[in-house]
Amino acid sequence: MQTSPKLPPGLFVTGTDTDVGKTYTCCQILAQLAQQGQSPGAYKPACSGAIPAKQPNETHSFTLPAWDDVNRLASAVRRSIPIDWICPQRFLAPLAPPLAAKLEGTTVDEKLLISGAGVWTGHCDSLIVEGAGGLLSPISANWLVADVAVALGYPLLIVARPGLGTINATLLTIEAARSRNLPIAGVVLSHAANDTNSGRCDENGDQIEQFSGVKVLGNFDFAQTCLRRHTSEVKIAWSELLAAPVSIHPGR
Repeated sequence: MQTSPKLPPGLFVTGTDTDVGKTYTCCQILAQLAQQGQSPGAYKPACSGAIPAKQPNETHSFTLPAWDDVNRLASAVRRSIPIDWICPQRFLAPLAPPLAAKLEGTTVDEKLLISGAGVWTGHCDSLIVEGAGGLLSPISANWLVADVAVALGYPLLIVARPGLGTINATLLTIEAARSRNLPIAGVVLSHAANDTNSGRCDENGDQIEQFSGVKVLGNFDFAQTCLRRHTSEVKIAWSELLAAPVSIHPGR
């Protein structure tokens, strides 16, 4: 078993799919923890899909790759932190990390997926980890996101779309988590900017709770910072959902 530094209490934020609002949800949690006087950290084991970012130079402008989700997490931490602390493995192509890495003639470092979180030890009160894609998305040649979640040992927060199809996708994610003995802190429904089919959000949340027994904490309306459930604002004590890792070991 690999020896790793003891991590702070934390939460692993996964999704039922890509672009469901994981980064937005992470940023809201980070902001609320900071408002409560904590110094939270953010970690994304690997990401892909860079966007060009213009950087000024004394004589001209040139472009460097940037990753929107990594930049947003870095801003939400509200401290000057090396970008490698947020995400040590970043790839250009908008593909699953192992495929994007292959295009660059390299591979995802599986040990670094886990050990990269260790840089935060002693530098934050809590650590919010964001997965890449869904729980069963490939994150390296041999590992799924779920393997990283198991290795880090944090409880899961599942982010899902609010509309049609979310019950099936969320219940499948819950089953996948339970088959790996991953504790589940709850579910958040998140409205994406282009979501035109998010009606009956509360009813979908009720059905997810009924069939899974997992608490639906609420839903984030697009660009809103507070969770709502059945038309009422919901206050979540995020610090109470954080847990110290059960174990830290290589995934498979």
